[in-house]
Amino acid sequence: MDGGVRYVYSLSHGCSWTKDGGNWKGVKGLDSLTKMYDGNGGLTGNTTELVSCGGKLLFMWEGYMTRNPSNSNRKQIWCAEITLETHDECEVWGNVEWIDVVQSVPMKFELLRCLVVSLEKGQGSISKRRSTSLKENN
Repeated sequence: MDGGVRYVYSLSHGCSWTKDGGNWKGVKGLDSLTKMYDGNGGLTGNTTELVSCGGKLLFMWEGYMTRNPSNSNRKQIWCAEITLETHDECEVWGNVEWIDVVQSVPMKFELLRCLVVSLEKGQGSISKRRSTSLKENN
């Protein structure tokens, strides 16, 4: 949550936001992300995570490697970094800065959650990194 704004992702409504518990509204401008998500395993019911990181959103999901049969026992972890822009306090627009596979893992692994960790580095400087939590299913 950044400044009282909360973001969520659902298959039925896409990326949505609310401020201070008000009405939920859709984040505009994410058509390219929706296409990439839909075409790369996002609609299969796999885990999808959305976290806020320094005024941006990180959107992660599991996708299957269907285009390469030799890798059918593996799946891909995708990540998109989204910058946000507010218009008149009533609209939020997202812009996908980058989107790519960040990890390939065996099918028996499961994406649990995505955490943002802040580390102090030097005199008052903050460095942020993405952390992905995976679990092996037996």
